[in-house]
Amino acid sequence: MKTLFLLLIFCKSALSFAQITKPVYKVVPVITSHSFFLKGGSRAIIGNSSRQVLPIELPANTVEWYYTVTTTTNRKQCLNSDLTGQLDKLLIRDLGITSNAFGTISVPGGSGLCDVYVMTNPNEVNKYVNKRPAVSFLMNDSRQNYISGVIQVKDFLYGSCFLVLRNPSASQGLNVTVEVTAIVSSTAGNSSTAMQ
Repeated sequence: MKTLFLLLIFCKSALSFAQITKPVYKVVPVITSHSFFLKGGSRAIIGNSSRQVLPIELPANTVEWYYTVTTTTNRKQCLNSDLTGQLDKLLIRDLGITSNAFGTISVPGGSGLCDVYVMTNPNEVNKYVNKRPAVSFLMNDSRQNYISGVIQVKDFLYGSCFLVLRNPSASQGLNVTVEVTAIVSSTAGNSSTAMQ
């Protein structure tokens, strides 16, 4: 009985000095702003293409990531949404981004249609860029006939993937601006109340 009592006292004192870790979230820009012009499908034979690939390298410990797409038919106009800045203001360091905060992210209105596919297989990306149909892409995170907006990705969180964009118009060119930002988790040790 005396041994059990001493063991309990030892465990209690050891626990009172232990570190308690909890996740801390931070915003990490992946692509701050990238704009490019996509020709219409029938005009893409000469020079520029109607399809563009953006490789995405997600940082370690990504818990979710976001991308914005904004389109315009004006070749010289770039519409930036400052996704990283907006997420940084909405981030609660020990909770991340809450679903109701996600709805407050604003993106400039667009004026053209664009297809955006999140793809993980480089062979499928090459097929699609060479004008074959996209077969393997993440359905929940991709958009067709998209004008502008923000997409939250929670089902592919590590490694590399690709944003593959296509101008579905046969004749009209399209300027597209893309931003990508990740929410990354790290652990921070907080001393217990016994140490304070």
